[in-house]
Amino acid sequence: MANLIDRTGVITLNRQIAKDIYKIVLQFDDFPQSIHGAQFAHVKLNDKAHVLRRPFCICDYNIADKTLTMCYAVVGKGTEILSKYPVGEKLKVMLPLGNGFVPDKNVKKIVLLGGGMGSAVLPAISRTNPELEYYTYLGFANKDKVALEEEMRALSKEITVATDDGSYGRKGFVTNVLAEDMERISPDLIFCCGPEVMYKALKKALAPFNVPIIVSLEARMGCGIGACLVCNCKVKRNGEEGYARACIDGPVFNLDEVVL
Repeated sequence: MANLIDRTGVITLNRQIAKDIYKIVLQFDDFPQSIHGAQFAHVKLNDKAHVLRRPFCICDYNIADKTLTMCYAVVGKGTEILSKYPVGEKLKVMLPLGNGFVPDKNVKKIVLLGGGMGSAVLPAISRTNPELEYYTYLGFANKDKVALEEEMRALSKEITVATDDGSYGRKGFVTNVLAEDMERISPDLIFCCGPEVMYKALKKALAPFNVPIIVSLEARMGCGIGACLVCNCKVKRNGEEGYARACIDGPVFNLDEVVL
């Protein structure tokens, strides 16, 4: 069951951190006492023309300080409006939503792989399970889009940044860069968030390695609580294809069960 508590957060930070990418921090009086990495928040804009909420992954959080960090790209009118909200503005937020990522007890070493804005999912995973060993790979189109590098550096044993055009870090698709390092790292599990094309590339690049791959699906959402079915995604379980709701059955799935 989705967490339907509507909490009021006060903006303490809302600034641009890369080209068209913003970081926003909200502080709450009533903050959840348990959050899993890869869960998300459903944000209501203070704008009557935009009725539907906006889903944003929980980038980071601090239970003691009662703060929530989210990162978002300005891609439409809604996120443009959000980018202009000042410190002190109040927002209604439902959180935490989704199943989140809970690693098995035998997992000790994890590769965290982010493609573009998918990188915004990763800090909360390290925050929730700090006892594990993390090797982070971040992939972006070019250096202007690079975000969250320093945040992940503080939470990882190693961090590698790749850009498609080679303008920053290692040159090439981050999935191929990771494949080059797999034998050296020998991780127990890969956790990835990015566009669907990235999952296809990842599956191909890591085919020679017998390592489980967990993904957080990026899907358009309406209600965020499993009622509207807008975020349905095709999955294959027990040999049969069907549909699952990214908002409540996910957004975390085993890549082997996702039909791409």
